[in-house]
Amino acid sequence: MGKRKKNSVRRSSRQSERPMINWREVLKLMVFSVVVVTLVWVARGIEDIPIKTIEVASTLNKVNKDEIRSIAANYYSQGFFTAQLADFEKQLNSLPWVYKANIKRKWPYKLVIKIEEQQPVFRWGDEQLLNRYANTFDEKNLEQYKNLPKLYGIRGREEYLARLHLKYNKLFNKIGMRIVSLEEDARYDKVMILDNGIKINIGKENIDQQLERCLLTFPKLKTRDGAEIVTIDLRHSNGFAVRWNG
Repeated sequence: MGKRKKNSVRRSSRQSERPMINWREVLKLMVFSVVVVTLVWVARGIEDIPIKTIEVASTLNKVNKDEIRSIAANYYSQGFFTAQLADFEKQLNSLPWVYKANIKRKWPYKLVIKIEEQQPVFRWGDEQLLNRYANTFDEKNLEQYKNLPKLYGIRGREEYLARLHLKYNKLFNKIGMRIVSLEEDARYDKVMILDNGIKINIGKENIDQQLERCLLTFPKLKTRDGAEIVTIDLRHSNGFAVRWNG
């Protein structure tokens, strides 16, 4: 009897040591695996949807539309999600007269392009134009923009000179004059030329004070025996000097 009891105890202990299978957890794992495989399959299917339509949603006056079509042709039939839009935008931004290109995906197979064209506000030196963001850009035929005011200076001073021109051009307009040119040398001395040919020399310090003094006194200046003002030099601490023709 003693031996039988020992054997039965051993069998029961072995049975307790066997791992119990949790079929509920196994079923959950199987369902999860099926879902993952299905999602991967669906994702691959979506990636393979080709781009069928590329639309330009901007009114363009200067940008060459044929050049846009040529670039866009490389992206037709590419995957809707896999197409490298950053490369597409970079190519468009390299075109003349494109300031900024932006491309959005429109489900299920369309790309929409928005392009902001360059808007010239100034000529910059003898070979470039300056847009409203004070960025330079190239244009082969500058002659058609000869009536734009001209700015000239060292690189990095574009925005400063543009703001200076805009600020004081408004003030000169009030007394019937217009700034047609503003040039700054490497020492930051400036030469301003008005539409009536008068040249104004401006020092690098206290610019606002110099120009405000000039604007205040300008209407009081009279021609002398029919002579006209040629140059006004504001680079004096206590006033300015005027040179007349003749």
